[in-house]
Amino acid sequence: MKLSDKMKQAGWVILKERNGSYTVYGSNTQEYRYDALRNSWSEDLKTIELALEEDLKGNPSTGSCSGRSPFVISSRLTALNHTKQISQPVKYLCSEGFFTGKSILHLGTGLDRFAGSAMLKAGCSGVADYDPNFFPDRSVLSRKYDIVMAHYVLNILPPADRKQVYALIQQTLNDSGRAYLTVQGIWPVEHKYEILGPLEDGFEIRTGLNRTFRKGYSPEGFLDEIRTELGGTSRILTTFYSNTLAEWCRR
Repeated sequence: MKLSDKMKQAGWVILKERNGSYTVYGSNTQEYRYDALRNSWSEDLKTIELALEEDLKGNPSTGSCSGRSPFVISSRLTALNHTKQISQPVKYLCSEGFFTGKSILHLGTGLDRFAGSAMLKAGCSGVADYDPNFFPDRSVLSRKYDIVMAHYVLNILPPADRKQVYALIQQTLNDSGRAYLTVQGIWPVEHKYEILGPLEDGFEIRTGLNRTFRKGYSPEGFLDEIRTELGGTSRILTTFYSNTLAEWCRR
């Protein structure tokens, strides 16, 4: 089996550049670059192959059960390096003063390098990041926070994985806290991606060399899911084009 085929089987994400080079992301912050001009990798090939074999052992599709799957690892890179500024939901919440004096847990941070500093500048008391691949320190999940937020996370996860995110929100949010959750709308999901076919309650799509999951939400459909999974009280704060930012609290 070719090295690239093994990477995709293990759930590694392969991002191709115009000049033929590649950046490859594995689990636990692994990042490797192939330079097409020099025909060389950023790390010794044996090191990459050993890390790859470890991830293949832990891939549910190969018979084990580590909690990692190609869909999940691939989709977690949507927060990525494709932007040079904070996301619209974070920008909105900062500008409206939602973070002032609050402790924040950012779920599904991905490779977003801007959100934390923006929230600190907006007056929050502290930010903790959790992402199974890029910020894997689970100790942050043992604390309670005034705010838990997850932007463009739920819509990239199939139902079983979404339930885990909702469970983390219940687990880590203070009794009087607020969760802020953003999802993609139906139109961008159905028109911006190469859809390979239906998958559970969404679609299997192709993103570059990878296949992953995507679900589009209507505002009403998103509120219905939040109420089903979390109970409590939820409302729509605003929309960004067809994307929805919702607020949830226990009471």
